[in-house]
Amino acid sequence: LRVRSSLHCCVPKCTCSSRYNSCLSFHCFPADNAARQLWLARIRRANFTPSRDTRVCSRHFLPRDIFITPRGKRLLKKGTVPVLFEWNNYSLPEPRLGVWERRPRQEESAAAADPTEDSSGSEMEVVAPDHDYCVSAATGVMANELLRENESLRRQLELARSQIERLQLRTRFCLERFAGSDDQIRLYTRSGYLFNLLLPV
Repeated sequence: LRVRSSLHCCVPKCTCSSRYNSCLSFHCFPADNAARQLWLARIRRANFTPSRDTRVCSRHFLPRDIFITPRGKRLLKKGTVPVLFEWNNYSLPEPRLGVWERRPRQEESAAAADPTEDSSGSEMEVVAPDHDYCVSAATGVMANELLRENESLRRQLELARSQIERLQLRTRFCLERFAGSDDQIRLYTRSGYLFNLLLPV
């Protein structure tokens, strides 16, 4: 019986392994040379030569780019490229607004400048959209990105806390602690001999 070794992600700063992350899938580099070069550029390993055992974990792909087969195997859609990394906080930049979206329209700005109340004084009726299938897909991606960002921020917080604890331990043994006691300063600095030499005979 051959024991399969655990797979590791080759993306820099990613420590994911199939041994400890059973919910992740690990994907081979594409056979097409152009696609492989694009993957290497995206993961920032331009001079790296991937072997047939080299993998990129599913954490670096958008959820919509991964599909699950009827047997439960997770595969990438054709043409998929890794885009989520530690250096971009596992998120994609917001798409730039077009000229018409960036520039306030004249009618909207005029309406904002001169608000007029309805003669009847009744509130405006809000009409709900008649479909929400677009919203749910976007919400799922956004929720996934927020979870990743939250995880990254938690790691940063834990790192900051451990650094604070180390600094607090260091300051306990600084000279200010012993400033009131000459005997303790001599003990820790071993400068008693020097003081005895400098004393007048």
